Amino acid sequence: MISCLFLILAATTPTPAAAAAKGPTFCAEWVRQSSEGFDRLTLFRDRTLVWKTHRGGREDLRRKTLESGELQYYCAFFARSDFWSIPSDGRTGLAGELSSESSVTLAREDGARKTIRFDDFSPSTASSSELRAALDGLKTLFVSSLAPASRFSPERLPPGTLLKRFDGRVFRVGRVEKETGFVELVGVTEPYGQFVRIDELRYQFAAPEAGP
Repeated sequence: MISCLFLILAATTPTPAAAAAKGPTFCAEWVRQSSEGFDRLTLFRDRTLVWKTHRGGREDLRRKTLESGELQYYCAFFARSDFWSIPSDGRTGLAGELSSESSVTLAREDGARKTIRFDDFSPSTASSSELRAALDGLKTLFVSSLAPASRFSPERLPPGTLLKRFDGRVFRVGRVEKETGFVELVGVTEPYGQFVRIDELRYQFAAPEAGP
């Protein structure tokens, strides 16, 4: 009798559903709106990069699959604490022809999110400028691939070499520290310098021009 009762209970007890995946499905999303329309750039954790634009009644949707290394870099990059320290609202309220407002949402694996709002007239700090450059860099992946790491070897980065970041800003190589794997960059069009890992330069900068 007890065995029969056990079998009945086992048959009628529902099997627990598989636990839903935790954390956000994306690492970063950038929405830019102007009188012309809007674009939305989203980097998903499944390696999918989506760029949706809507202008003049026309909608365009592009998709690209990133390499695993590229995804790991960008997701870790957007989780940096200095980006999360940027003020949430940097909008100036100033208006101009074709000026735009942006909203950037960063998401960490633990579910934490940070939204930053700014416009074309918002002042830039070193962190906010670097964040916007990375977002611009993601857009360039739709028209060209990242340069290979070999293009950024220490031998190709003598002091004085100019490197153009994906947002168009130019930096000059100050010194290369082969032992630590870092390069010092001094802003030509930006009033600050920074140290960047040599093996991460290709994610932020166009390859340097080949020498003679």
